[in-house]
Amino acid sequence: MFIEEHLLELRRERFAPRALVRYARRVAAHVRAEWDSNPAAVRAVWIVALGFFAADFVVAVALALGTDRQLAIRFFLDTALIIPPAFGLVSIGLGMLRDSGGYRLSALNLPITLTLLRVALLPGLTLFLRERRFELALPIYLFAVLTDVADGWIARRAGQITRLGTVLDPVVDIVFNLTLFCALTASALLPVWVAWVAVARYGILLLGGAYLYLFVGPLRIHPTLFGRMTGVLMAALMGLLMLLPIENRTLAAALAPLTRTALGVLLSATVAQVLLLGWYNLRMMRGKAETRGRVVGDVRWGAQ
Repeated sequence: MFIEEHLLELRRERFAPRALVRYARRVAAHVRAEWDSNPAAVRAVWIVALGFFAADFVVAVALALGTDRQLAIRFFLDTALIIPPAFGLVSIGLGMLRDSGGYRLSALNLPITLTLLRVALLPGLTLFLRERRFELALPIYLFAVLTDVADGWIARRAGQITRLGTVLDPVVDIVFNLTLFCALTASALLPVWVAWVAVARYGILLLGGAYLYLFVGPLRIHPTLFGRMTGVLMAALMGLLMLLPIENRTLAAALAPLTRTALGVLLSATVAQVLLLGWYNLRMMRGKAETRGRVVGDVRWGAQ
């Protein structure tokens, strides 16, 4: 968790060990204060986590009865293990759970819950892809895509935009897509080089954004049109790649190589775009360029 007023001192002291320890203590104190002032939100976070755990068990039961008992156990364990760390991080960031007026919220709203649901869906999706159970992977993937569309739409239409959701959604998207590309490679649907391009793209986004925030200045994440269009294209191509082996082997043999090539070319182009925009963003933040917003990769970083 980044707290800008403490980061200013950390930057001045050039991230010396004592400064890092002092910063960690201040962050811990800040988190404790947020929990003490908003205990209802802490309870609500873990109630949602318990709900996800219960849903995980129900789905695992259905798998055990309908398909494969061992697969059901692996699904349950993989999903259950991701829930505590994901909701632990959300608990640390409860200070950002505020409405547009800056008032604390006492519970997770629907858009944030949908974003976290996408995290909970990821272990099962990767498991089914690794096992080449595409008939199970594809529905989960389509449902995850729907949650990605719905969380932003609901947040805007219902006035439920929060800073926590604004930060959480793009980070979850990056982790989700990177993991998905690796799982598609493990299932032999994608060549290894495409996965490495995905690692480059999403690694630059994560590490580049963290570097700019820590070492240069405060940032705020906003989606861009280019990011949305790239996401839609990649989502469609990845869905088609999962669908082809299910529907028709002849069709898969004809279209799968073309789909893999399209994904590789699209990712390669976005890597170049991320590098160029990251370089421009760094120049602007250091006062060597002027703009009304800071753009890095497929998210817009504006001054807080």
